[in-house]
Amino acid sequence: MPLDHQILGQGVYTPREAARLVGANAQQVLRWTRGSGPTDPFLTAYYQFLDEDVTEISFLDLIEVRVVSAMRRAGISLQSIKFAISFAQDRLGLERPLISKSFKSDGTEILMDAIENDGELVSLSRKRPGQKVFREIVSQSLNDLEYDGDNVVRWRPQRFSAVVIDPTRHFGDPILDEFGVSTSVLAEEFEIFSDEKYLSKIYDIPIKKIRVALGFEKSLDEVNG
Repeated sequence: MPLDHQILGQGVYTPREAARLVGANAQQVLRWTRGSGPTDPFLTAYYQFLDEDVTEISFLDLIEVRVVSAMRRAGISLQSIKFAISFAQDRLGLERPLISKSFKSDGTEILMDAIENDGELVSLSRKRPGQKVFREIVSQSLNDLEYDGDNVVRWRPQRFSAVVIDPTRHFGDPILDEFGVSTSVLAEEFEIFSDEKYLSKIYDIPIKKIRVALGFEKSLDEVNG
């Protein structure tokens, strides 16, 4: 694994952890970020350049994987996604377009805010590269991300605003924002004690927030169940 100073603030996720968070499977995460057999990866995973033997990914990698996973579920082919990434990099000058704040998808085409910033959209579909599309787009896969400029810095999962995934805290493990306690730890403790009041007392966290953490963890299991 890379050195501590190379990990700090980047977030660290195994393929299994990443898959659970984004609703994919570990094999997909590995294929997209590390390649499979003769197939090269099409996402540029941070840690692969620090140690080619590791399979962990960073927070930014995780968000890219999340967007790809959402698009695949919407029926967008990997070929179209690869084309869109390449087009945006070459024509729009975006190094990592899938995690750019301007990235948007309507589930059938891959779109990017027009360079003119006039509210129109540039279609990145293979059939109509560069053609403006006049319609409103709401990107569900990016709505709950927080940005600093054009760079994504944290993820607040929809329906669970008390939970945050922040690479600068707990190596990017999902935590209750106000209390800094891992949601997975609370879920594991609940599996043992089955007592929300007990967890509330020992962690000094209101029961309402304990339930949010448990609900978040349960939602991940449901998506991947």
